[in-house]
Amino acid sequence: MDKSKNYWPVPAGYSKHLPINGEDGSFWQDRGDRHHAGVDIYAPPQSKVILPEDGIVLDVEIFTSPKIRQYWHLTYSIFVKSISGYFLRMAELEQPTCKQGDELIAGSLIGLVGCVLNSAEISHHSPIYIQELSERGRFSMLHFELHSCFPPDITNYLGGNYYQDFPPATLLDPTQYLTNCTRDYE
Repeated sequence: MDKSKNYWPVPAGYSKHLPINGEDGSFWQDRGDRHHAGVDIYAPPQSKVILPEDGIVLDVEIFTSPKIRQYWHLTYSIFVKSISGYFLRMAELEQPTCKQGDELIAGSLIGLVGCVLNSAEISHHSPIYIQELSERGRFSMLHFELHSCFPPDITNYLGGNYYQDFPPATLLDPTQYLTNCTRDYE
């Protein structure tokens, strides 16, 4: 097995196809009043999420909550400094299995995919892209961001989106990084 390849972070995901060019969950997808800060990998709730490469956990925090937006469930994000020097935010986790300061090897379980959207609270008052995700049955996913520094710029940021027209200079498109994650979970 080629150990130079990174693990695909959601082995039980619906597909390894990454959304691109404005598709649901693509990087910098225009969502009307906001832009998507990462890539969403759709998967069944409670699917295992694994670390693509060796790294150290810098932060574990609440990512979404019904206290912030009523159509959200409680989910968490984990920020990892990877051995390659990138800073990974892996979010919308139901249950993190690691804590700040943990040094992890590639393939380590870091959490389970959460069900971020509460369909009972989605209405015609909800943002259009939330209504569309609900109509397509896309309630659970891993939200994956790539940054060049930590902590990231969170000005105008909420729940995986920036409320501005241009990405911060330190936010990177994770598409190529994830495309290189071809190693299968053992």
